[in-house]
Amino acid sequence: MRYRNPGIILQNEDQTPCENIEVERYSSSDPYIHPKRVRLNGRRGDVFQYTSLFLGVFFGMCLAYGQNEPKQNSVLFVEDNAGYGTAAHPDSLWYTFLTNLYGIGNFGWFGPTSDKLQNGPSLTTMQAYELVIWNNYDHYGQPLPLAPTLTATDQVNITDYINSGGKFWLIAQDALYSGVPLVFFQNNFNLDNYSPDIISVASTHIQGSAEAAGPEFLVTADYVTTIVFYPDDLIPGAGAHYIIKDTDYNFYPGIVNNDSTASFWTIDGRRPVLASTWEQLVMDMLSLFAAAPGVAEHTIAEPARHIWLTISPNVFKEHTIIRYSIPDAGTVSLTIYDKTGSLVARLSDCRRDRGTYESRWQGIDESGDKLTSGVYFLRLCCGINAITTKVSIIE
Repeated sequence: MRYRNPGIILQNEDQTPCENIEVERYSSSDPYIHPKRVRLNGRRGDVFQYTSLFLGVFFGMCLAYGQNEPKQNSVLFVEDNAGYGTAAHPDSLWYTFLTNLYGIGNFGWFGPTSDKLQNGPSLTTMQAYELVIWNNYDHYGQPLPLAPTLTATDQVNITDYINSGGKFWLIAQDALYSGVPLVFFQNNFNLDNYSPDIISVASTHIQGSAEAAGPEFLVTADYVTTIVFYPDDLIPGAGAHYIIKDTDYNFYPGIVNNDSTASFWTIDGRRPVLASTWEQLVMDMLSLFAAAPGVAEHTIAEPARHIWLTISPNVFKEHTIIRYSIPDAGTVSLTIYDKTGSLVARLSDCRRDRGTYESRWQGIDESGDKLTSGVYFLRLCCGINAITTKVSIIE
């Protein structure tokens, strides 16, 4: 694609227009990569004159080009939809949510892909963002022959992106079934093993666990042709833990790395009821990745400025001190969950006035027994506000 900047007029030293001066942008196959070139073929002027003109061209190009550049410290959503995905594009569920959260133009969108063999975004494109949300939908390789939902190039780029410090959230119902190697998930998402297609249903209830703990909500498949969920039951390795649970069938279709760098789900929140509960779960995930606006890493807040929670030390043997502040009077729930999302201790469930409070926890469960060493999650809820933070017990 050739781009001529109409707002810049280049002149020779005698003020006559330069001849054959073009400002060009050439697109590669990557929709975000636009190498730029300036050709100056007019009559010779002095060095200062052409230097000034070049800088004018350069900054004019920057203004025009910057309007389409992906923003740093934001989110790229990949609609990898070449299969039984949504009928409408872009995916209105995700596009509406991200637009409401970040604003138009403040997040990236790639896709939808046109067929199962099309590569997703390049490594360079993904590295312009702190978080990539890659949705594979119900893309299991139709039409035949069966092919992996993530191409070999995609697998390499995703691995390199995560290894370079990027954060990655993969939602892929049929990636394992389609032939994406188990080792890819073991290396990037600390998956130990899985049970394929644990259910085949049009609707089910899911809820967040651990850092994303929250109420359950109904999801209903809206994929073209199949209109059915086929999620896998995921078994995390030592470097990951459960992050969502199917409460109807008692299994876990989502895990997240313990360092909050990558998460893998085999179910999506399609047609959620209540929609606000799904949105809160996504907010919790974005906060976990430190990608929610104004939210610090490992802190979930909605709205973030109204509530805070600290725990010190966050790795302890005997006891730890929990401090929190609430903006308004209300019922305060202070609870502890294990890595499976199961409630192990309820530290507070009573009405509090606005203010700051402190609590001591000895690492014991509801029965008064000492918990085993490991990672746990402390969650504070008051009204619409919620924060979750991680704490570890050592022997």
